[in-house]
Amino acid sequence: MASEVQNGVRAVALAQMAALEADCERIVQPILGQHMVWRRVGHGPPLVLLHGGHGCWLHWARVIPVLSSSFSLWMPDMPGYGESTLTPTGGLDELVAQLRHSLDALLGADTPIRLAGFSFGGLVSALLAAQRGHVERMVLVGPAGHGGRRRQNTSSLPWRDLDPDRDPGQWAQRMRQNLLAQMLHSEAAVDALAMEIQWRGCLNTRFRSKPFSRSAALVPALSRYPGEVLTIWAEHDVTAAPHEMTDGASPDGAARKRLIVGGAGHWLMHERPAKTASLMKSGFDGWLSTG
Repeated sequence: MASEVQNGVRAVALAQMAALEADCERIVQPILGQHMVWRRVGHGPPLVLLHGGHGCWLHWARVIPVLSSSFSLWMPDMPGYGESTLTPTGGLDELVAQLRHSLDALLGADTPIRLAGFSFGGLVSALLAAQRGHVERMVLVGPAGHGGRRRQNTSSLPWRDLDPDRDPGQWAQRMRQNLLAQMLHSEAAVDALAMEIQWRGCLNTRFRSKPFSRSAALVPALSRYPGEVLTIWAEHDVTAAPHEMTDGASPDGAARKRLIVGGAGHWLMHERPAKTASLMKSGFDGWLSTG
C-alpha cells in the first residue's frame, strides 16, 4: 500500500512537470556536432535563467509562471546537463564558451539580456556576463564560487543505486534526506516535485561542477562586470554563510546589493517562490539604482 501511495504522489509531480513543459517551446539547437536544449516561455525582454549543478532548467519551475508574465524566459540545460548532449571536457571556461556560443546563436551577440543564475549557475552567470557584454542587469541566487565558509553538517546518502519504480519508499527516503542536507530547510518544502526535479537533475549530470563551486572565482568575475547585481541568499543556505558575504563592487560604480531571505534553504526558488520571484523582478526593474 505504501508503494502505491508513493507511486501516486510521483504521478502527480510528473504531471506538474509535464504541464510546465507543455507551456514552453522546446528548442533543440545543433552546436559543435552535438546539441543544446533550451526552453522558452513568456513575453517581454529576454531573461536567461541558468540552473545549478546536478540540475536542469526545472530548478526554476516554481518561479517560471510569475517571471514569464514579465519576461521572455530562455532556460537552457547547460552543457553537461539535462537533455543537452554537448559536454565540456576542458573545464569551466569551455562550458561558458559553449553556452555563450549557443546563446548568441539564438538571440544574437548584441541583443541586450537580463541574466539570472542559481548556485553553480550563478558562477557561470558572472563569468558569462564578464565576457559577453549586453547583460543589462544580473540576479544571482545562492551563487557558488564565493570561496567562503560552508555550513553543511549532514552528509548526503548514495543515490546511484536507487530505483524509484522498484523501491519507491527507499527512493523517497534518500531523496528527502539529501534535499534536506543540501537544498531545502523545511520538511514541508521537500515535496514530490522537488524530489522528481532533483532526481532527474542528478541522473543527467555529466559535468563535475564541485571543484569550481568550491573555488573563489565569483568575486574576480563580478569585478569585471560593469552592471548592477542583486545577490539573494537564503538564511539557512548550507553552501555559504550569507551574513559573512559582502555586496562587492562594480568597476564602473553600478549598484551592488545583497539580500537575505529568512526561513529557507539553498534552493530558494522552490522553498520561497513568491518572495524570490518578487525580488528578482525588482532587481531587473532597476530597483537597485532607485531604491
